[in-house]
Amino acid sequence: MVSVINSMQVEEAANTILESPYGLHALVVYSDITILREFWSFYTKKSIEDQNELVCLTSFYDTVDSMRKTLSEGHIPIDVTEFEKDEKSLIFRDSLEAYMDDDGKAHSTESLVKGIQHLEIQANQLDKNGASILADMGAFLFKNQIKSLVEYEMDLPLKFEKNFKGVCMYHQKDFDRILEDSKKKIIEHHQISIKI
Repeated sequence: MVSVINSMQVEEAANTILESPYGLHALVVYSDITILREFWSFYTKKSIEDQNELVCLTSFYDTVDSMRKTLSEGHIPIDVTEFEKDEKSLIFRDSLEAYMDDDGKAHSTESLVKGIQHLEIQANQLDKNGASILADMGAFLFKNQIKSLVEYEMDLPLKFEKNFKGVCMYHQKDFDRILEDSKKKIIEHHQISIKI
């Protein structure tokens, strides 16, 4: 495997992932929150509206309300209420709640994988073509759980089964905190690695 991160513009990065076959396990390293918002706005709109998919956004540097506002009023607006409440094809999660327990320790990989399986089941029940999760890994670094982060990444499959795409997102400053050998392992454990 090659441990290279390809630099791309936001739309090119989103389209690369959207056009990839299901099973994709991708890495996206973003330079700042504005770029991230633009990325997941573009990705979410195309995924839900054009590809009939369920999307789960798990953010660390934005609150759930901020994510809703960005998608409703931001770069590429969508009808958040329709997709979240009516169609149930849009899910928002807080990274700290998704990945950490009340004591600041990382949840087990088994429980996190069950969450992925639940998204696959939900997408199937809603008659969606597939599901994507865009998950910011910042909570692991915030809680100094880098060892748990690396273990979690290595426990995830290189290629997911069924109609699912997993996108692990890292702020560049967080990614820079990871030791080079661990960073190399993380990059190599993703089918696509992109810097935006």
